Amino acid sequence: MMATIIDGVIIVLLVGSIAYGYSVSRKVRQLMATLKELEPLVNEFSSAVDKTEHSVHLMRENIEVAEQVQEPQVKAVPDTPAEAAFSSRRAPSDAPEVPGLRVMRDKKDLVRKFFETSSTARV
Repeated sequence: MMATIIDGVIIVLLVGSIAYGYSVSRKVRQLMATLKELEPLVNEFSSAVDKTEHSVHLMRENIEVAEQVQEPQVKAVPDTPAEAAFSSRRAPSDAPEVPGLRVMRDKKDLVRKFFETSSTARV
């Protein structure tokens, strides 16, 4: 009698384990199918992150070059701040031009250029 009860409990536990394993397997298959659908999106995101990292690297290089070029001007005029993100004043015409660095005079131009650049990067 006791052996039959123990065998019954073992059979119930085995059936429960098999049902749970089947449930987990089905969920994993659904997850893998969803990930396969998302693969192109993940690849696009990865390439966008790579482009962003490259752009940030180039911007940092341009800023460093601009700071090195502007270094003598900062020493000559002590009231001028060393780093200015946006200038509403016009720069003197004899200011050296840094390749790859474009000075924006108006916030509207800055925003417009941002959206033009971002829309051309998607294409």
